[in-house]
Amino acid sequence: MGKYVENNLQKGETIVKKAKITALFAVMHITNIFVIPLIVRLIKRAKTELAVTSRRVIGKVGVIKTQTLDAQITKVQNCSVKQGFGGKIFNYGTVQINTASGEYCFAGVKNANAFKAAVMAQMEAYEEEKMKQQAAQMAQAMAGVLHK
Repeated sequence: MGKYVENNLQKGETIVKKAKITALFAVMHITNIFVIPLIVRLIKRAKTELAVTSRRVIGKVGVIKTQTLDAQITKVQNCSVKQGFGGKIFNYGTVQINTASGEYCFAGVKNANAFKAAVMAQMEAYEEEKMKQQAAQMAQAMAGVLHK
């Protein structure tokens, strides 16, 4: 502890009790700096949803200022993942989905690369199903022509 008090005593003045500052104060002060952003992130996490279905990619992020995504799988142009050092270690990342109407980012997605793979696989599965349906329609039309 410093000598400020001792060096600034007046003539005949004595110290009765010295106060000590607890280390908890420093910890609490540091914690307060991080508490509000932490609370905001926890609320944002609880209110973020993202899913790929057999036909669409659906998502919502935000509480006060929200951004929603509801895109047909055929309208998804690209799905990518951004990961920093921590994301690579703890297996999370930001999933970025580009559609004709805009770009949508969902931060902190667990197994982000697996989600991206699911979106890409669903895009491919949808195209394959579409081709099968077209082939079946063509086969039906040709069968109708041959039977006449």
